[in-house]
Amino acid sequence: MNRAWKKRNGAKIRLAARRAKLIREGINQSFSTQQVVDDFVAMNFQTITPEQARQWARTHTRLNDDALRQALFTIYVEAYVLGEDIGMSAIAKARISKAPTLKELQRAMGINWDTWKPGNKPAALLVRKPRGLSTLLDNRGVTIQGINNTTLDRIGTILARALSKGWTPNEIKDQIADTIDDDNDRALTIAQTEMSRAVTAASRQLYEESGVELVEWLVADPCDLCEENADVSPIGIGETFPSGDTEPPAHPNCVCDLAPYVADTRNIGEDALSMMLGEEFD
Repeated sequence: MNRAWKKRNGAKIRLAARRAKLIREGINQSFSTQQVVDDFVAMNFQTITPEQARQWARTHTRLNDDALRQALFTIYVEAYVLGEDIGMSAIAKARISKAPTLKELQRAMGINWDTWKPGNKPAALLVRKPRGLSTLLDNRGVTIQGINNTTLDRIGTILARALSKGWTPNEIKDQIADTIDDDNDRALTIAQTEMSRAVTAASRQLYEESGVELVEWLVADPCDLCEENADVSPIGIGETFPSGDTEPPAHPNCVCDLAPYVADTRNIGEDALSMMLGEEFD
């Protein structure tokens, strides 16, 4: 990942860090700790295995995912705006000018990634709601189900431990609250992963609309899976990388990027270069 891409990636990571609080609050508001403890104590279990307790939590805990759904809405919309800016900047650098206007490309070249903010662009984005954003918003339920399942499994594990150790209801309540409230790392992982998903979805749609045919996987935080994706680059846009993905993220906390691929033109004659890149803008 070159210097320019690192700066753009920094904007993505900072935005995720700011929005992780929304995820944590959404998880906290999705259930009543007091209700969970009251319902569990009322069962009067004598013994219970961790797996049985996790199954009980999944079956009996009443969830309200409104706040979590709104948190993902905010993350997806803001990240989609960022993804469009990142994609536009990449297209400008790559000298691909089929879809964006010259004015848009010139603006993209001047973005300060150190101070990037979505501003008022999310509202305009929702008016036209591109295909990629609509898909993300429609699929929120699947993402939330995964988050909820992990939350309930953690609650169940605490309940099993509480029964084996003879904790009082208040002690159980405190343990659940502490585990969920203080899990900043999990909230950041979710925010960062979903931010990456929205950014690359926006960039890829822009690349498609701009006539990009080949893309490459840019590794941000090297891991074997993402390195393998980078090694096979470039591939056709929409094709599948070794990880099974058409774009990042390939795993939780993945902040890799998708970039338009342009062949090395340093030793190509001017006539051939013009044919490959089309008319160059000033």
